[in-house]
Amino acid sequence: MKILTGLVLTALFGMAALPAYACTPEEAQAKAEEVAETIHRLADGDQAKANELHKQLLGLQLRDPTRSDHGACEAYDRINKELKEKAGE
Repeated sequence: MKILTGLVLTALFGMAALPAYACTPEEAQAKAEEVAETIHRLADGDQAKANELHKQLLGLQLRDPTRSDHGACEAYDRINKELKEKAGE
């Protein structure tokens, strides 16, 4: 019984520690699609520009991966914003 109580308490504390701003996998997928659409729109059919934006995306992901202290949605929002800023939008 003590083991079960310990496990229940651990689970409750773990759930309480989850950030309220954490996004669902579906929300993270939607944010990733927004980033892909931004790259597509900024490239405007130019393959060289698309490759350049893709390299920037990879650099941003390496610098600020979603496994940091920020949630995936916040990371995708920052990446999307930085891509737009670098492209002059």
